[in-house]
Amino acid sequence: MFAVSEVLQRARLDQGIDLATAAARTKIRVKYLQAIEAGDARSLPGGFFYKSFAHQYATFLGVDATAIDAEIDRVLGADAPLPSSRAQREAVEVPRAARKYFSYAALILILVACSGIDDWWHESRAVATERIESRAPVAENTTRRRAPSPAAARVSLASVSQVAAGPAPAGSSVELALTATEETWLLVSSDGTPVFSGVLKANQTKTIEGKESARLRVGNAAGLEVRLNGKPLGPLGAHGQVRDLAFTPDKFQFVSPPSESE
Repeated sequence: MFAVSEVLQRARLDQGIDLATAAARTKIRVKYLQAIEAGDARSLPGGFFYKSFAHQYATFLGVDATAIDAEIDRVLGADAPLPSSRAQREAVEVPRAARKYFSYAALILILVACSGIDDWWHESRAVATERIESRAPVAENTTRRRAPSPAAARVSLASVSQVAAGPAPAGSSVELALTATEETWLLVSSDGTPVFSGVLKANQTKTIEGKESARLRVGNAAGLEVRLNGKPLGPLGAHGQVRDLAFTPDKFQFVSPPSESE
């Protein structure tokens, strides 16, 4: 075991590199490099970015990045809190109570739906009967109408064809085209399932597809271009800025990053 902070700080000082130079070369903010060298993981956006930043920093300084990754995994695993027995009991009891209330709610909804269908059926029959009775006298007094001419039929068919040739409605899927203009780190999920976690180097691309939604966390907002279903989103933020985005088929929005407890 060793201290990641001490190893990285000693490597930087031995090479005579200041933090400003390291930040410019790695695209990582100075305050994050200071937190890594101080062993202050809580000042970083999260465990994923702690490991990613430290990996990049170690690679830049010529330190064994594999050993750094392994030590960070060990520290993060040791710091994870274990659930208490009370929390486990509550986790079991809450779904049972929820199922009971859901059953009652479903029964009430079924009764309301049946009552509504019955009312609709009787009302529909009454309306249909009134329409038939009101149309009967008119039918007796009307004269036979002339059949439409072939020209009128052709115009009608042309109009129908023109409507049918209109654009088809857009699909409901989400497609993200990600292009790195600078080296940056990403965490991407599709429909609630993580699908990519790692670093994109400059000019590398990544395509993510989802049925209903997708989420993206980027560690260098200025270094990534995003297209949602072929439409460019424009600048996401500044150099070294961490941004979180949520996507649906027709829109996207910036969201607040989750806290450490989440």
